Amino acid sequence: MKKTTLHIAAICTAALITLGLSGTASAQMLKMSSQWTENTPGGQVDLWWADQIREATNGEVNIKIFWEGQLGKGKENLGLIQEGAIELAAMSPGYFPAELPFHAAPNSIPMAMSEVHQATELMERLLQEVPEFDMEAERNGMKALFFHHLNPYLLVCKEPAASVADMNGRKVRTWGKDMPRMVEAAGGVAVTLGLAELYEGLQKGTVDCIPFSVDLMVSYKIYEVAKHIHYITLWEGPTNAVWISRAIWDGFTDEQRAIITDLSFQAARRDRDQVIAAGKAAIAELEAQGVQFHDFPAEEAAKWRAANPDFFGDFIADMTELGRGDDATKTIQIWQEVVGN
Repeated sequence: MKKTTLHIAAICTAALITLGLSGTASAQMLKMSSQWTENTPGGQVDLWWADQIREATNGEVNIKIFWEGQLGKGKENLGLIQEGAIELAAMSPGYFPAELPFHAAPNSIPMAMSEVHQATELMERLLQEVPEFDMEAERNGMKALFFHHLNPYLLVCKEPAASVADMNGRKVRTWGKDMPRMVEAAGGVAVTLGLAELYEGLQKGTVDCIPFSVDLMVSYKIYEVAKHIHYITLWEGPTNAVWISRAIWDGFTDEQRAIITDLSFQAARRDRDQVIAAGKAAIAELEAQGVQFHDFPAEEAAKWRAANPDFFGDFIADMTELGRGDDATKTIQIWQEVVGN
């Protein structure tokens, strides 16, 4: 009964917004909850995207972004969209492995990608070639518009680590279903933390290490509480997507949907380029802040990868149990083609 009520409420909201859009441009404002800070490359792309949509639709689609969980924490955004409390969200699917297992896989399977542009190609192909991705979003009352990028998540620690053995007992920030298993494979202790909790978590010792990119270390000032970066990529892939309520999406005109689709494609490419540029610029800033960069021996990295579970095989097995094995197999096939495995 509750789900039915929420669905009806969402449809009514979409109808009201559609009526508002056809009248005064400022009659309705679409609220977008973001888990990021405004000063990240992704945040700046989202501002550009919202401005472009507003201009291209003559103010008929007006999106206001609320940053750093002002409207809800990262793990609350899915429910907020489903309840009709917000219309859009920039949120990571890895926070919702049960509800969004297909979208969560590229956002959480570790040590399976190494370059930013691979994430662009992977998500474009998956959304076009694997029907389950859009079906999964629709079952959750949403549509994914585009995915943000991140520079490689390196091992960032308060104290140096030169081997897998050095990770034994260390508390490491994780998310989703698979990152904890990667940490545990190296003898570490997995601790789930949101982005807004990382600084305090390192400062207070809730975690000893986090997987993080060099540019986000600058954006979130992590260099103040952790001074050691190790050249081992623990994770790389698409990060938070911009999602829109399916009821709101269905309430747009064909022309509005075409404009948003085109600008979302442009935003993803713009995001990729800005993220790469931000990563290059961040290294000098971190060095100036006293951050030390360490090599992580190749043989130790190989040892860690060998200790990991078979993430791809487990994903296919789990989705097969849900009756979605064919799409899961296709997902991994495309993934391996993109990364060259």
